[in-house]
Amino acid sequence: MQATRHIMLDAYDCDLEQSNSFMTVNNLLVNLSHKLDMNPVMPPFLLPYYYCDETEDGGISAFIICENGSHITIHTFPYRHCYFVDILTDTFCAESEIMHIIGQHIHAENVNINIVDRRNDNSPSAAINSSLDFGPHYMITVEDFDVTSEQIFKWLDNIAPKINMVPISRPYVIFDKRQTPEFISGVLVVAQSHIAFHYSILERTANIDIFSCSFLDDGIVECILEQSFGNKVKIDLFARGSKYKNTIYYAEQHRHQQRLNKAWQENIDSCFN
Repeated sequence: MQATRHIMLDAYDCDLEQSNSFMTVNNLLVNLSHKLDMNPVMPPFLLPYYYCDETEDGGISAFIICENGSHITIHTFPYRHCYFVDILTDTFCAESEIMHIIGQHIHAENVNINIVDRRNDNSPSAAINSSLDFGPHYMITVEDFDVTSEQIFKWLDNIAPKINMVPISRPYVIFDKRQTPEFISGVLVVAQSHIAFHYSILERTANIDIFSCSFLDDGIVECILEQSFGNKVKIDLFARGSKYKNTIYYAEQHRHQQRLNKAWQENIDSCFN
């Protein structure tokens, strides 16, 4: 049975050191997948992203692919003091337990959690506001089609530039089993977001996610999906958390510290000239 329970957790006022620690993020993925009995089919994949145009947009992106077309992803923004977790799973766990497990690794003062059943028709987030919300999350279902691992790789490898996203990895595509696989899963990491593709070989259906930290052109996204999959596509659009007011304060704090560091370095340099 393909994983259809999608948990979105948006956390604010989090600890900078914890959200900027590779060991902490790695342990979060390992322990969370274990507690949810998700049975990973790969080790955690972690990718730093600190060479962005805006320093406060830097952080860690990480994911782990599990059985039954499921995954856990996390994107941390240490200098904005926030992070975003996605759990696509076929197992049940209470919201409070999920928040507790994640909070043990990266504490946050303000957490919002939203759970979607992808088997049902879901109403998109109300009042999506591109000036306040963090970014869009497209949940896409494609039914009654055939695709190979090579085709999934090529689709992931080419989709990001077409919809104005910046890839920072090549696609990671894997079968769930060496013998008689039932699922093909792939993830592409883009600048502090991701695109995921889970295909059920038996059911001939796919769950696709496009999560972006900046808003996209809906018309272009829908056009690309129609070109790729025809009229077999169902799209639900959800907004991810509002830009918590303190992120502006934290970002200014970080820029102030950068100015101090630069002034200090210039002063030291002048002593040796």
